[in-house]
Amino acid sequence: MRLAVLFSGGKDSCYTIMKAEEQGYKVNVLLTMIPKSFDSRLFHYPCVEFTRFQAEAMKLPLSICNIDSDGDYEVEKLTEHLSKVKRVFKIDGIASGALASKYQKSRFEDAAERVGLKCFTPLWGRDPTHLLDEQLNSGMEAMIVAVAALGLGQDWLGRILDREIAKTLLKLQGNCGVNPAGEGGEYETFVLNAPIFWRRLKITGYRKLWFGDSGYIEIDGVEFE
Repeated sequence: MRLAVLFSGGKDSCYTIMKAEEQGYKVNVLLTMIPKSFDSRLFHYPCVEFTRFQAEAMKLPLSICNIDSDGDYEVEKLTEHLSKVKRVFKIDGIASGALASKYQKSRFEDAAERVGLKCFTPLWGRDPTHLLDEQLNSGMEAMIVAVAALGLGQDWLGRILDREIAKTLLKLQGNCGVNPAGEGGEYETFVLNAPIFWRRLKITGYRKLWFGDSGYIEIDGVEFE
């Protein structure tokens, strides 16, 4: 099957590409949807404008779609863009890194069905602790670019996801109900390197935006090492 992968630049969408290729699927194109604001329930917002560097690092084409409204309009825009991507890149299906959000999964499936595409969700239903462990073992290097959960403070922004952070997330899972994989929006990441990258990315500068109990990073620049 020839796929378009819904690509936010985070660890789950990168891992989805890795799993798709492991299972013999061909990734024809990456699809980045850029939402109007951080409030989007369907698409990631922080740092998505820099997915072009990751696509180049993977030597994959990238299709970008800007969304100028929220809610159901996001699904309509996705459906419209999938129709174009299907025609241009000759895809049979779409893949996403959805893990537990029925809201996301059902809307991705609806958009795909409308234009005659199949859906591939290799991470769906996975145990978040085991998934995070796999991702850490995979060789991915991901930076935390957004946090929105009790116990995750401003100092988490800009840190590299590692075993020490994983241990803290497991403690917070027991104490505060935090999803270790970040599926509930507790944190979001931006991948700097992975086995599917030809070159590592380096962030040349960023700013932290903090809103009392949550925040995210605005990247100033990215370059190849």
